[in-house]
Amino acid sequence: MNYTTLFNQIIAYANRGGSIEFAASIPYFIEMGQQKIWKELNTTGFQKTTQLKKFQVNNATIEKPADWQETISIIYGSEDNFFINNVVLFPRSYEFCINYWPNVNLSDAANPPLFYSDYQPGQENVSPYKYYLIVPTPDKAYNYQITYIGRPNLITNENQTNILTDYYPDLLFYAAFLEALIYLKDDQRMPVYTKLYQESLTSANNLTKDRYIDRSVKRDIG
Repeated sequence: MNYTTLFNQIIAYANRGGSIEFAASIPYFIEMGQQKIWKELNTTGFQKTTQLKKFQVNNATIEKPADWQETISIIYGSEDNFFINNVVLFPRSYEFCINYWPNVNLSDAANPPLFYSDYQPGQENVSPYKYYLIVPTPDKAYNYQITYIGRPNLITNENQTNILTDYYPDLLFYAAFLEALIYLKDDQRMPVYTKLYQESLTSANNLTKDRYIDRSVKRDIG
């Protein structure tokens, strides 16, 4: 499957071959279908790892990857070698972190970093959860690496394929076609394709859920 075949498949299944207005809306259906899948599909296919970076001394914030969607782990090592004295940070809520280490502008050599939380600084025009808060505040320029679930590139007329077209074509079609059925107010077929989508999603998740669970660090939202 690619973008063009998906586009034509939606037209064929919708029986709207002569509708210019419907055809003009299909890119939106495909985009929304992909957004839906990204939120609901757990797969190592979206898993990414950043290049090694260094904490800044007395700076408790680090920026998330631009395509971040969910954190799997944050691991740091020594100043000289990431692979020496590895520490896996524990996820906690922002409230927990700020109570555990109130003065985030100061570090203590006896208290190296232990926890992280999603962090939204009090600035305008900054995306929610663009940063992590690291506590205790780093006392050295430790090497660190983030493993996370990233957003794959959208398929478009210019970008014909991605991981969804290559590995989950049925799931992608059902997700996009459901958006088309909502647009068409086709209540009769909605239950059928909702069921097909859910079955395809469950099948995909069952195939991949154990691949990274032992490395996953689930965020503590409390």
